[in-house]
Amino acid sequence: MMTIRPQTFDSLPQVALVATGGTIAGTLVEGSETWAYESAQRSGESLVMGIPGLLHRAKWHFEQPYSIGSQDLELAHMLQLRTTLVRLLQSPDVDAVLVTHGTDTMEDMLYFLYLTLPASLLTKPLVFTGAMLPSDAEDADGPSNLSGALDFALLSLPAHLSNCEVPFGLFMQGLFTPAQHVEKQSTAGFDAFDGPYTVRPDVNWFDNLTALNPPADVGMLGQFSNLFDAGTQAHPLFEAMEVPVVFCTPGNGPLRQLNDLLNRKPASVVVAAPGHGNIPEACVPVLRRLLLNGVSVVRASRVAAGGVEQGGEFNVLDDFRADGTQKGLVGVYSESGSLSLCKCVVYERLRVLTHSLIGQ
Repeated sequence: MMTIRPQTFDSLPQVALVATGGTIAGTLVEGSETWAYESAQRSGESLVMGIPGLLHRAKWHFEQPYSIGSQDLELAHMLQLRTTLVRLLQSPDVDAVLVTHGTDTMEDMLYFLYLTLPASLLTKPLVFTGAMLPSDAEDADGPSNLSGALDFALLSLPAHLSNCEVPFGLFMQGLFTPAQHVEKQSTAGFDAFDGPYTVRPDVNWFDNLTALNPPADVGMLGQFSNLFDAGTQAHPLFEAMEVPVVFCTPGNGPLRQLNDLLNRKPASVVVAAPGHGNIPEACVPVLRRLLLNGVSVVRASRVAAGGVEQGGEFNVLDDFRADGTQKGLVGVYSESGSLSLCKCVVYERLRVLTHSLIGQ
């Protein structure tokens, strides 16, 4: 159990809590005969005030840029939250930032922020948390998650421990996962975010993470931060860009779906193929046509774990790789590597947007 030494009010850390809704702010539906709840019913301030003693452990600043169930997350929300976080991370009046967020799209949001927040700003703790049960459920996990996220953030303040790596990621159920490795592993259960790169939230968390040998192909922190200004809350090209996922499964008509995409010409298409990304032969000619029409193609797998690397059985599109020989509007062919389907979509949207802006 982490302990924080008592402080006077004047010496309390200044913590910004950014609330966005989600199950952690949800409430049960009164009178329902089944277990049901509505997300995003409480403010961040009410969540803190509802946890005994939490209000007095920091000088709080509350913000609520929007309040939604995270299944309703849109690109505009992602830009809006990014703008809020950039401002708070820049503020000399904020020591740490906590964010409450719905679990359904926690992975999408954190990976987007990992790629687009300027790395130079991440000098103070930025810790997300959420809940698997609504705030008034009998075994609600939100209070312990929020309290634990504060503990970890305070433990990681540079003023307390100069050798502690500054955390940016998700605190859930007493564990921490760095932003780039967050994945929802299960649709239910308190351990829904316990992934292979989840560690104990203590001063050794970064060393423990390094010992797990996490994949290096998840992109770089702040890799696409130059795409958006500090105050960007709308970006028509980014929001209009289409990156569909096509599942190759018997009866699902992947060939028909890919042919339909020839007319729409999306920015990129992620093909979730069987096994190690083994795309059906019938789909290859239309994928080649998409690539020749400037649509990038990512070969991924419908299998949740394992990833897709170059090599193996499928190599018929290798001549479209980004090796410096492709010119003009020809699309780029690649593999998903260790990225989940969700992360593939986020990364491709940002990668193609970068290419589009450079070409203008």
